[in-house]
Amino acid sequence: MLLKVSKMKYLSYLVLLALISCRSQPSVKDLETSAYRSSGVEQFFLPELPKWANHSGVGSCFKVSSFQYLDFPKLKEAYQLSYPQMLELQAQYNERLENYFRSTAVRFLKPMEEASFFSNTLEQVRGGVRQLKLPPVVREVDVIWLESYPVVELKKLAASGQFDERLPLLFSSCHSRQSLGQWIAQEQLEEAGFYLLTAEWLSPFDKDLQYQPRLSINLKELLGPNIKINFKAYNNRITEELSL
Repeated sequence: MLLKVSKMKYLSYLVLLALISCRSQPSVKDLETSAYRSSGVEQFFLPELPKWANHSGVGSCFKVSSFQYLDFPKLKEAYQLSYPQMLELQAQYNERLENYFRSTAVRFLKPMEEASFFSNTLEQVRGGVRQLKLPPVVREVDVIWLESYPVVELKKLAASGQFDERLPLLFSSCHSRQSLGQWIAQEQLEEAGFYLLTAEWLSPFDKDLQYQPRLSINLKELLGPNIKINFKAYNNRITEELSL
C-alpha cells in the first residue's frame, strides 16, 4: 500500500513538473483552444492537473475541485504582488469560481467572464481584501491538519478547551473553503471557531517564487513574522504541504 501511494505521489510530481515546464510553450491543444481562452489573463494560469493526479499523497485524499493554480513569477512581474497577496489572489479566485459553478450548470467560463473574475479578484486583493485575516491581537495560532485526524479525535481536541487560549486554524489538504465549511457544520464543530486554510491556497511555487515539485504554503510568510505557529497533527504526522 505504501509503495502504491509513493508511486502515485511520484507520478503526480512528474505531471506537475511537466505542466509547469511547458507553461511558456503552447502545445497543439493550447493552440486549438486559443479561440476559447483569449481573454489575456490565461497567461497567469497554470495548466490543470489531470484528475488522477489531483490528489494529496500525504493527506491520502482527492481534492474536491480542480483548482486553478496561478503562475506566481508572471504575476510578480506584471503586478508586483507579494507572496501573501498571490496566495490570496489564487484562493479568492478559486472561491469565486466555485461560487459561480455552484449557481449554474455551466462548467466553464467564457473569456470575458474569465477576465472579469480575474480582474475583479485582483482589484480586491490589491485593495486589501483578505480571505484569511486574523484579529490584530492574535500572536499565536494552532494549525490543525484535518486529514491527519480521525473525526472522533478532532472532536476530542475541539472539546478539550485548548482553543480557548490560541486561535485554531484548520488546514485541509483537499477541501475547498466552502466544502470544509459544510463539513464542519455536518460534524457540528462550529463552536470550535476554526479559521480555515484550504487546498486552494497551495502552490507549486515557494516564497522566493522558485518552482518546487510539490504543492505547499509557507505559513510564516502568509501569517507574518510576529505570529507564533504551533502545528498539530494526530500521532505527530508530518506534511510537506506546510512550511514553517
